[in-house]
Amino acid sequence: MAEKWFERAIVAGFQGLVTLRLDGAPPADAVNLTLDIWLVALTKNRQWDEELDAARIRETFESLFASCERWPSPARFLRDLKPRRLPPLLPKPTRTDGQVKSGNAALDGIVGVLKGRVRAQTVTSPKTAKQIEFTRQRAGLIAAQLQDTEQMTMEQQQ
Repeated sequence: MAEKWFERAIVAGFQGLVTLRLDGAPPADAVNLTLDIWLVALTKNRQWDEELDAARIRETFESLFASCERWPSPARFLRDLKPRRLPPLLPKPTRTDGQVKSGNAALDGIVGVLKGRVRAQTVTSPKTAKQIEFTRQRAGLIAAQLQDTEQMTMEQQQ
């Protein structure tokens, strides 16, 4: 089930909540069962790490002590739980002048290629009436040739 450090942290928080005697608190004989349910709810699909989470759990219970007028739920605890502190970030890498120049040259080349492609993709202008007529006549010739070829194929099959 839960790790021992995690159980101790939740038990310590529970002791504080029980001491406050908040409205909606479980009766004294049900505190242990309530604690068990909290442990199940807080460990369901979660991984806890003592180094990252112990202080967060303690701080969350301290916040609940100060703000709750009624007995809190595990969902309230999770809502109030602060996010984990991120590990320190890596320092920004330093680049030499040569790396900067070669990187800028590469970027200039990419931009140049992209500009060339954009220019090559010109929008065609609408066809003139003469061009449309030529296309229509050409399509008619091709259709006539296909019909002749089909007719010859049928005659050969008979």
